[in-house]
Parts: sequence; structure tokens; C-alpha cells
Amino acid sequence: MKKITLLFAIVFSVAFAQAQISKTSLNRSISPSQKAQVAGQLLVNGKSSVELRLNQGNVVDLFKNFKTNKHQIQFVFKGAGLPKDQQGRGVALFSFVTEIYKDGKLMRSVKREPLTFFPGEMLEPVEAFDVIPLLTFAQGNPLEKGVYPGNLTKGKYLVKIKAIPMGSSGKIEEANLIVWI
Repeated sequence: MKKITLLFAIVFSVAFAQAQISKTSLNRSISPSQKAQVAGQLLVNGKSSVELRLNQGNVVDLFKNFKTNKHQIQFVFKGAGLPKDQQGRGVALFSFVTEIYKDGKLMRSVKREPLTFFPGEMLEPVEAFDVIPLLTFAQGNPLEKGVYPGNLTKGKYLVKIKAIPMGSSGKIEEANLIVWI
């Protein structure tokens, strides 16, 4: 029995050490480069802050409005000193963060795994920021409460969408989507 316990201890120690090495190399690989810089902004309908009204309080209506291009999210940035791909194009790494506030109180937030982008201007789907799922579950699990998914109670919802540069310095200005029910 002692031999089996010792064997498990050795296996877990090796696995833990390998995980720490992997974690260290990942952190090193995305630490800011001395010369890589980015600057830009996220926009909703061409503005840094937009107010919308959902009269029925149904998140699906908001999703539909994004999918039919009534609302668009733009990601615009410039980069200097970025690592180059095989074709000589600069490539930057960003992690998207979305925060949902209701009447000024943080309800939920999510940080996505980093994605690579070329500098320029691009439209991003609303799904890239998890806006709809965060709003759907802003007040808990609707299935447990016996209401239909996506039903929001009256109030002011502030959705902050952010792009955090990884491996470069600089800042992307966040966008705010204010949803009134």
C-alpha cells in the first residue's frame, strides 16, 4: 500500500511540475514586448457609447438586431513593432472582456481566451463578447426561476466591452452599450 501511495505522490508531483513549467512558458510568451505597441478603440454603431431601449425586455430581440446589422461592433486599432507573420504582416494578440452592470452593480463578467488580429478596422460579431449569454444569465439561471431565457427585468443595463492587448503595450478604448428595459 505504501508503494502505491508513493507512486501516486511521484506521479502527481511530476504532473504538477510540468503544469507549472507550461504555465511559466505561457506567461513569458505573452509578456509585453519592449517595442510592440497598439492603440485603438471598440465602437458600437460607430460610437464609444450607445443607448438602446428593449421595450419587451427580451435579449433575443437584441441578438436579432445585431445579426441583422441594426447594431454593429467595430474593432479598430493600429500597431507598431508587432511580431510579423510569414507574409510580413504585423499580428497582435487581444483578450476580450465583457462586463454587465445592472443599475450600477456588476452582475457578471467574462474574459475570453486571446485571439490574434491584424491591425486595421474590422466588424466583430456580438458572440465574440458573450453579450447575449451574459445578459441572459444576468439575474441567475432563468430555467431554475421558471421564466423564459432572456427575459430581463426593468432597469438600466450597462455592457462594457474591452479588448486587452497581450504581449504589447498600449490601450484599446472600451465601448459601452447601455440597454434600458
